[in-house]
Amino acid sequence: MRKFFGRESMVEGHSRHHVELVYQCVQKLREIMPPFYRGEFDILDAKVIEMSILETKADEVRRIMEIEFFKGAFLPFDREDRIILAELVDTVADMTQKAAYGISLSKITFPPDYKDDFDELVDEVIDSIAVLKECIELLDVDLERALKKAHEVEEREINVDMIERRIIKKLYQSYRDDEFGILRLIELKTMVTRLGNIVDRAEDASDRVPIIAAKRRG
Repeated sequence: MRKFFGRESMVEGHSRHHVELVYQCVQKLREIMPPFYRGEFDILDAKVIEMSILETKADEVRRIMEIEFFKGAFLPFDREDRIILAELVDTVADMTQKAAYGISLSKITFPPDYKDDFDELVDEVIDSIAVLKECIELLDVDLERALKKAHEVEEREINVDMIERRIIKKLYQSYRDDEFGILRLIELKTMVTRLGNIVDRAEDASDRVPIIAAKRRG
């Protein structure tokens, strides 16, 4: 029995490490955006590589967790949900990396008037993943607080959607006013959508928490 619970404790530690790496990956957006604004793509590319390393480390921890699940960590009714949760959390890092690569590849001149808009969006994305991180960390400590954090992720996703729609609307207006061409419109709109999708993935992960909580309560 001690071996069984020892394995559970180890997986819980891996889970916290995994979501911490995912969060660090998302935090890299704050380092990626300034060189993008300034058109310093060599610096940007180096930051994207750093993010990629974090994403790879998160993948490795998730695989270790899956091996432990296969060996019998947690009861069967909890195991499947845990595996799905880990995979969903991992997609947050995947989407973040996709967004960062898109920014890196665009090589467009950034319109200065949009800096505050993009900074607001990035800050909201990072803050949302911070809440998801808290939610995962609380899962094995306090289910009620974990549920509250899961609901907060949902609320933040709505807020990010509103920011995303506002920026896209502004982008189309700038295009109609001939402030920039179609290529820059498409690239900037795609960036905004991908950044918003990071929080969509976080909400998908948080949706699994009520299921886990309900099963534990019986």
